[in-house]
Amino acid sequence: MKQILSKWAAIMDQFESWSGVRLPTPGKDTGAYILVTMDAGAKARIIGTLSQERGEFVFRYDSGYAADPTAEPIPAFPDRESEYRSKDLWPFFAVRIPPVNRQDVSAALEHRGIRPDQTLEILGALASRTISNPYKLELRHAS
Repeated sequence: MKQILSKWAAIMDQFESWSGVRLPTPGKDTGAYILVTMDAGAKARIIGTLSQERGEFVFRYDSGYAADPTAEPIPAFPDRESEYRSKDLWPFFAVRIPPVNRQDVSAALEHRGIRPDQTLEILGALASRTISNPYKLELRHAS
């Protein structure tokens, strides 16, 4: 465990060194969550969810995905049976968020009524797809 924490600290230092970027921390829980999917032919395959709970980010694999022995885990979350919790957003998600102090980004957030501390809402609105990986992030609200 000590080695893992040491490696995580090194990753955090590297991430923060990229022009002073800090990993987002959870804001007020709004009941929103991110559904992580991947295109699988004609329909999207549900991979898991990213949510905020009691001041932590939480990633969980979908039970159907976790039970599929052929399903590949996301490299940042290697154990499909585990629940991952962190006070900081994992780089896997954080790298998708554009700097909120950029004029175009702040204008887009203002237009959508999203505050800079609403991490999940930013991911869903501005970072749902990238060209660098096959995962899609969809903002959902708990019913």
